[in-house]
Amino acid sequence: MSMATSLLMFPIQNKSKEQGMHNTVVDPVTREVISGMLNAVTAEMQQTLISTSHSPIITEGQDATAAIFDTEGRNIAQATAVPVHLGVLVEMGKRFAAQYPEGVAEPGDIYVCNDPYCGGTHLPDIAVVAPVFYDDYLVGYVATMTHHRDIGGYAPGSVNVEARDLHAEGLRIPIVRLYHRGELNDSLNALLESNTRTPESLRGDLGAQIAACRTGLKRYSRVFSRWGRETIAEANRQLMDYAESLTRAEIGRINDGDFYFEDWLDDDGLDPANDPLKIAVTLRVRGDEIEFDFTGTDPQATSAINNVPSSTNAVVFYAVRLLTGDRIPNNDGCYRPIRTVLPAGTLVSANYPAPVAARGMSLKRIEDVVLGAMIKAVPEFFTAAHSGQYTMVTIAGQDPETGRALLGHIGGPYAGGHGARPRKDGIDVTEHGATNGSPIPLEVAEAKLPLLFRQCSLWTDSGGAGRNRGGLGYHVDVEWRGPAVYAQLRRERMKFKPWGALGGSDAPLCSTEFFGIDGSNEELPGKCRRALIAGDRLSIYTTGGGGYGNPRERDRIAVENDVIDGKVSVEAAKEVYGYSG
Repeated sequence: MSMATSLLMFPIQNKSKEQGMHNTVVDPVTREVISGMLNAVTAEMQQTLISTSHSPIITEGQDATAAIFDTEGRNIAQATAVPVHLGVLVEMGKRFAAQYPEGVAEPGDIYVCNDPYCGGTHLPDIAVVAPVFYDDYLVGYVATMTHHRDIGGYAPGSVNVEARDLHAEGLRIPIVRLYHRGELNDSLNALLESNTRTPESLRGDLGAQIAACRTGLKRYSRVFSRWGRETIAEANRQLMDYAESLTRAEIGRINDGDFYFEDWLDDDGLDPANDPLKIAVTLRVRGDEIEFDFTGTDPQATSAINNVPSSTNAVVFYAVRLLTGDRIPNNDGCYRPIRTVLPAGTLVSANYPAPVAARGMSLKRIEDVVLGAMIKAVPEFFTAAHSGQYTMVTIAGQDPETGRALLGHIGGPYAGGHGARPRKDGIDVTEHGATNGSPIPLEVAEAKLPLLFRQCSLWTDSGGAGRNRGGLGYHVDVEWRGPAVYAQLRRERMKFKPWGALGGSDAPLCSTEFFGIDGSNEELPGKCRRALIAGDRLSIYTTGGGGYGNPRERDRIAVENDVIDGKVSVEAAKEVYGYSG
């Protein structure tokens, strides 16, 4: 079958299938109380994850997620965390439930999986799931997902643009039992720890996931103790139907039509001179249903910037949840009116064994095109483009004194500005969108790695001009003070600017400059490896978000304040905003 006709079509959900529970009466007040209790369970699981993990990417960056599923693996509650993880768990929950259903799952079991081609994202994201039993009946599952520091492969950190297939990226774990009836599978555990450069981090972070699942087991069981199986099952059915009906109502307010948007990745990461790569989507609204068709997207790359369908679907789910807002229960019912069309063998739906380790770069562009189509459909609701990238600089080497791996992100801010909003400016230097992490504080970064931040500041004029200004990006100057290492850079928006909306201006391009201790300096491409020795510096400019509306319509007082605050230069105030003092 040719690529043009080989399409993966995802009608995301069917109607609920519960039988025999409909005679149970659950009033609206009880339903909302149960909903609140389920959300509290996931919130406590999430807090356990953050509080007990080993790696800063989790304890500070909060790259972790918790959720609850019913016996069919349908999502019934999620923590407020990483949308792309939560969206992926929508599919992965069903896969866990299919492999370990009633009669196969046993009390004390814990399962793990990181396979992108089995509903995952990329290999560092490991899902840990445990079945929940009440009165000897399987009543659901609790789940966590976190990004692990290293899971093997040829590149330290297990996230490398240059990988040519999945098996070069690290250890691939299918859905398997890590614990059976409460007993650890020592052989599997040894296999996991022997395939990472940082076994102490894997041990600590995986242990935190297990602790979070066990917390969820206890708390979720208490919900059943309070209400009983029949009441909980009926409440969950009602909550999913309620979420579906409210989502359909919001979609129904959009005028029917087709809304096309495209955007570009700078290159494939193997050579900055290589061609840019297109991601395209057509949003179709018909009544109370919505479709995202990615036909027109470029074929999958040789490098590791591809995405699997579950990741692309997760971005779509996130965009629709933005439309519906937080008053709608965050469960499986939200996704029933959504359909995606993902051409197989493309950047948004790669074929096995395509590499996907650095999929975050194209994930950001998928988000940009999805939100770009949404702003055409609902211009009064969605924002201009966010910065559209995150600045990941991974240090990899060896400590000559201990012989242990020297591995980690440089820390500090990594996301740029938020896109300008229809009625407000964008937010400065904030992680946002489908990834929604937190920056690692400079002090923590300097304590974990031998480096010094010589400067960290807002970048003047980096927010796209508009009636509402895009959030600003930032500039950091960081000096390496340790032994010889490699810095691996994963950056985007070096060639294609974050777009403005409804007359707003684009934000500027990102840039990276290397300054050597020997007096040399050079401009670096977005995706590259660079040797560092003590005294070398990286000067990193990360862009802001696009502007919204005509800059000449911006409030005069707002322009004055921007100049006073150093967010807008005097020259830009005059030339772009028409400010005359």
